[in-house]
Amino acid sequence: MELNILKRNIILCIILLSLLTVTAAAQEPEINGYAADKPLSTFSHDTIKGGLTYTAGDSDYSGKLWTGDTFTVHNPVSLPEGAVVKFARLYNYWTWSAKGSTGRYPDMKLTLDGVELDPDKQYIDRKGWGIYDYPAGTWSYDVTDHISKSGSFTAVVENTGPDRSFFCMNGVGLLVVYTDEEGTDIEYWINEGCDMLNSGLEDDGSSTYTTADQTIAEMMTPTISHGPVKKATLWTIVQSGNWDANRLWVNDMNWSGICDGTPHPDLDIDMRDITGHLTKGKNTIQFQAVEDYAVPSGSFLVIEIEPPTEGVSTSISLEQSAEGASASNGIPGFEVMPAIALILIISLLTFRKCKKKDKDD
Repeated sequence: MELNILKRNIILCIILLSLLTVTAAAQEPEINGYAADKPLSTFSHDTIKGGLTYTAGDSDYSGKLWTGDTFTVHNPVSLPEGAVVKFARLYNYWTWSAKGSTGRYPDMKLTLDGVELDPDKQYIDRKGWGIYDYPAGTWSYDVTDHISKSGSFTAVVENTGPDRSFFCMNGVGLLVVYTDEEGTDIEYWINEGCDMLNSGLEDDGSSTYTTADQTIAEMMTPTISHGPVKKATLWTIVQSGNWDANRLWVNDMNWSGICDGTPHPDLDIDMRDITGHLTKGKNTIQFQAVEDYAVPSGSFLVIEIEPPTEGVSTSISLEQSAEGASASNGIPGFEVMPAIALILIISLLTFRKCKKKDKDD
C-alpha cells in the first residue's frame, strides 16, 4: 500500500518538475541577445606623443538598402601639421539585416575613395528569438595605408546580397590616431564592438524579457598606472539609442542624456571630460540601456600624462577579446535547480525508508 502511495508521489514530483521547467522556459527565451553579453574589445592601447580624431562625417540613417542600393558618407579629417598617422580605422555601423522576414548577415561591399576594402574585425549581435530577429553589427576596417594627411574621405557601402535582402546603415565613422612631436603625451584605449541591448517596456509597464539591470554593457576597464590624471576625454559611440534615460557609468559616477541624437537619432556620439572620475588602478566604464533599444559600438579614452622617463619603453599596444559570459548565466530554468534537487532528495529518502520497512515486515 505504502509503495503504491510512494509511486503516486514520485509521479506527482515528475509532473511538478516538468511544470517548473516549462514555466521558466515560457518566462524567458533560451537565447536573449537583448541582455548585455558582449563586452567591447580593446583593439589598441598605447602611450604616445600625439592625439586622435574621430568623425562620422555626414552620416545619416539610410532606411532599407535593397540589393544594389548604395549609401555614401564623406568623412573630413584635419590633422596637425607634421602629424604622422599611427593607424586609422573605418567603422561600418549597420543594422536590421534580413531577407524577407528572416534575419541574415548582410552581403555588402565597402569602398574608400574607390578602393574596395575587407573588414579585419566583424562584431555582430542579434536577439536570437521571436520575430524580427535581425542582426546588427560594427565592421572595422584598417585604412592606415589610405590616410596620411588631412582631407575628405568618401566611403560607399553597397548591398550585394540576393534579391529581397536588405539592411540599414546607421553611419560610417573614421578614427585616426597620430603621433606629433609637438603634441601632448597621452595614453589611449580604443575599444570596439557591438552589444545589442533592449530593456524596453510593454504597454502595461512590464519589462520585455530584459530589465535595465541586465542591459549594462562593459565598454572598457582601463587600468591607470600613472600619477594624477591631468585630463581625460571619453568618446562613446552608440547605434540606435535615442533616449534620455540611457546612462553612461564611469566607476560610481553616471550621466543620463548621453543619447541626444547627435549627430543623428540612430548614431549617438558622446564626447565628454571625465577627468575627475578616474582613479589610479582599475576603472570601469559602462553603458546602460534604460527602457530603450541601443547598440553600444565604440569607446575611446584619451588621458594626458606626464612625459615618460627618457630611455623607458612605454609601448603597450595590444589586441584582446572579452571573455564570454558564465555558461549558466541567463539559462532558462536554471534558477529552479535547487527546488528540483530538494524534491528528488525527499523522494529518494522516502523511497529508501519505505523499502526498508517492507523488508522488516
